[in-house]
Amino acid sequence: MIISLFRRSGRALIPPFLCAALFWALTVPSALGAESTALPDNPMHITPRNSPVSVEHEGDDALGARLSTRLKELLNGSSLFQLQEKDTPKFRILLSSTSEFKDRPSVGSAYSVIWVFSLSDATLRHYLAREVGLLTPDQVDDIAARIVERTDNLAVRYSYLFPKAKKQPDNNTQKSGDSEPAADKQEK
Repeated sequence: MIISLFRRSGRALIPPFLCAALFWALTVPSALGAESTALPDNPMHITPRNSPVSVEHEGDDALGARLSTRLKELLNGSSLFQLQEKDTPKFRILLSSTSEFKDRPSVGSAYSVIWVFSLSDATLRHYLAREVGLLTPDQVDDIAARIVERTDNLAVRYSYLFPKAKKQPDNNTQKSGDSEPAADKQEK
């Protein structure tokens, strides 16, 4: 009925004060209610990702060696990875390369990348993924960046393979029903 009062030439006009009243009615109560249901100030602890990784290259061609070196540089410069040569649980990038043409080794190379996870040098490695391709001198940086990106995706996907750190029991904790601290019981 109110809208029909403000009709001119077939279009409904809503007065500005009605628009302001509707806007206030929709926004103010929700803002007042939000104060009473404020979230507690206990932010979740975010753990940084720093995946241990190693690069193992097999091949005697110059382009494969450049790819391996560039890959190590990118991994070492990234905050997401830690180049690790020690015998610890880590992702291993196995890079194999060979010249595409034996007569012209600088023209191109064929490469293969296999991602595995190993708990140590003495244990069986877990196969994660693979990639095969051709490499030219102007593609070294692009392919190295693509391998790093895929390594990050695999590190996120298979992060559960790393053993969880064991919590050390605290000697000073009391069990329910104990009236004396654990350190006092050991002295007796």
